[in-house]
Amino acid sequence: MNSSAERRRAALPVLLVRGAMRRCAWCGGKGAFCTSWYGRQERCHTCGLSWERGYEGFELGAATMGVFLTFGSIISWMIISVVAGVPLVPLLIVAGVIAVAVPVLGYPLTYTVWFGVDLFIRQPSAEDLESARAWLISRGS
Repeated sequence: MNSSAERRRAALPVLLVRGAMRRCAWCGGKGAFCTSWYGRQERCHTCGLSWERGYEGFELGAATMGVFLTFGSIISWMIISVVAGVPLVPLLIVAGVIAVAVPVLGYPLTYTVWFGVDLFIRQPSAEDLESARAWLISRGS
C-alpha cells in the first residue's frame, strides 16, 4: 500500500489546494478521481481512497461547493463592475455567462475540493484505509 494513504491528514490549505488542482486531497495523486473533465472513477488511482468514503450526503457537499464557486464568482463580478462603473446591461450579460460557465467548467473541482474539506473534518477511518489497501492489492499496485 502506498504509505501516503496511512499518514496523518495535511493542513486544510494543503487539502484545498490539492483539490483545486484536481488532485487527490489525501495523497496528492494527479487526476485523482477524474478520468476526464466530467468522468469520475470510484477511487483515487494512487492511494485507493473512495471519494464517497461510504457516507451519505457527499454529493450534497460537492453541490454546495459548486454553489459557493458560482455565487462567489457572480458576486465578485458584480462588486468589481459596480466599483468600475460598468453599465447595467453588460454587467447582467457577463453575470449570466458566469452563472452558466462556472458550474460547467468547475464541475470536477467541486468533488476534489469537497473531498479535501471532508478529509479535514473526518480523517479516513481504519475501514476506509483497509478498503483502499484491498482495492490497490486487487489492482496489483
